[in-house]
Amino acid sequence: MIHRQKVLLALLGKAGGEASHLHVVKWAFILRHETASSGGNAFYDFLPYHHGPFSFCLFQEVSTLVRQGFLDEPDPKRWRVTSAGTDAVAGVAPSVQRDIGETLLGHGGRSADSLTKYVYEKHPWFTVKSIRKPRTTLPKATCAVYAAGYEGRSVDSFLNGLLQAGIERLIDVRGNPVSRRYGFHKSTLARICGFLGLDYVHFPALGVPADARDSLETPREYENLFRFYETQVLNRASKEIALVSQLMSGRPSVLVCVETNPEHCHRSRLAALLAARTSLPVRHLEIRH
Repeated sequence: MIHRQKVLLALLGKAGGEASHLHVVKWAFILRHETASSGGNAFYDFLPYHHGPFSFCLFQEVSTLVRQGFLDEPDPKRWRVTSAGTDAVAGVAPSVQRDIGETLLGHGGRSADSLTKYVYEKHPWFTVKSIRKPRTTLPKATCAVYAAGYEGRSVDSFLNGLLQAGIERLIDVRGNPVSRRYGFHKSTLARICGFLGLDYVHFPALGVPADARDSLETPREYENLFRFYETQVLNRASKEIALVSQLMSGRPSVLVCVETNPEHCHRSRLAALLAARTSLPVRHLEIRH
């Protein structure tokens, strides 16, 4: 079991062992954003959704904890720690345990409405997708050739960064859009984007063939790869390039692939070509935690 799952079990256990989904998510959000430990290394990230801050990763991992017997659901909107879950929390850092206690001391007794009101007032960004009254509005970027990599990011962190940047469409340029990291498999990413009102399109013909990426260590090997990409992929994808050029010119859209460093990713060469076609500037987005 990974540390953040233990922290989640410890949080719920400290709260009496059972609570509503809404309470657990809000407590976890406060632990992440308002404490010194931030819930420990690699705790859950959040993005704005229907009831304020939300974590798709948290819900995915809770489903796993339920299947494994560490949690159960006494009704569809509540979670309860099992005896196995209570035994599994050993190893949570003292600093995180202290911050769990402080979080619950301040907010454990709040009603759902009171807790939601507190979070909405203190963290207005996370209300922009709320079905209640939002406290702020989504930004809208000017059109440019935006590009970003998700390496090292959770899907919640990555998509939150795109929303903050004013992006409205995600253009997936991976040749093979699968990932062991939750949320970045094509079907899952498209579904989550749909929940958030982000358009999702995939252009596999603009990706790099998997066998062409073997042995990438030196600058020369990267340069050889990108030369191959320009001559053997982009030169044969005129239709796809024309379509992406139209998308980039119509709404704020971002080219998405894996690598954080654009100089190590084919999207930098694709972005340069699209900029020449559209007369739009290239802007590489850095998505931070």
